[in-house]
Amino acid sequence: MKIEELINDNFTTFSEGEKVLAKFILDNKKDICDLGINELAKKSLSSKSSVLRFAQKLGFSGYTEMKNFMKWEDQLSENPISKEDFGKLVISNIEKTVSQLNNMDLSDICEVIEKSSNIYITGTGRMQQSLAQEMQRLFLGIGKNMQFLSLDLSTNIYQLVTERITEQDLIIVFSGSGNNAMLKEALSIPLIKDVNILAITGSHNNWLMNNATFGIALDVNNHSTVINNWFSSSNAFHIAIEVLAYNYFEYKNRALKNK
Repeated sequence: MKIEELINDNFTTFSEGEKVLAKFILDNKKDICDLGINELAKKSLSSKSSVLRFAQKLGFSGYTEMKNFMKWEDQLSENPISKEDFGKLVISNIEKTVSQLNNMDLSDICEVIEKSSNIYITGTGRMQQSLAQEMQRLFLGIGKNMQFLSLDLSTNIYQLVTERITEQDLIIVFSGSGNNAMLKEALSIPLIKDVNILAITGSHNNWLMNNATFGIALDVNNHSTVINNWFSSSNAFHIAIEVLAYNYFEYKNRALKNK
């Protein structure tokens, strides 16, 4: 999906200011990749908060994710990858991710998943929310219920969950950068309440990994090409979900045999 399609799909929900911002972005696509959020706000006669809200309305976790999406789209159009190279890329990403996950001890994570009274699963952007729902579906199939939770602080469901959540519960969070401002605000109460948090992110050094109880860092930003960065961002996370589900299934089987 291209940025034009995302804007078109959400156009009816835009305010007049957001329509002006959308037009500026479409008219200056190649320049956006080199602009920080403050620069874009100034050039488009908008504000930093307006740019952030606009990006989130398109389904991104923030401006950086939207900018990276546009950068990937631009470079892919200029440097198309061959089918053969793409196949090699897929295999390489899978091998690297599986090897990385096989070297992790996931037993503590499996134990907290099993013992948690309630498990809430969420994501910071469109892709991350889709991953959260996929993990919810997969674990339900092996007998573990997880509740999908939107990080929208204004919703009644979010407010109700944060009021009732305890240290016996678990929040699983998918995030690309792990440094999203909205994420920090959304997790402030769970952190105060000492709720267990499992972070599944695209790098080791970020706010979410530093504050979570458990973490799975997939190093998706260490790969060499822009295409690789985009593709592995989704591919690696899906593999992590399946490997974690397999480890949890094995954990349950061992527990049954030891009874």
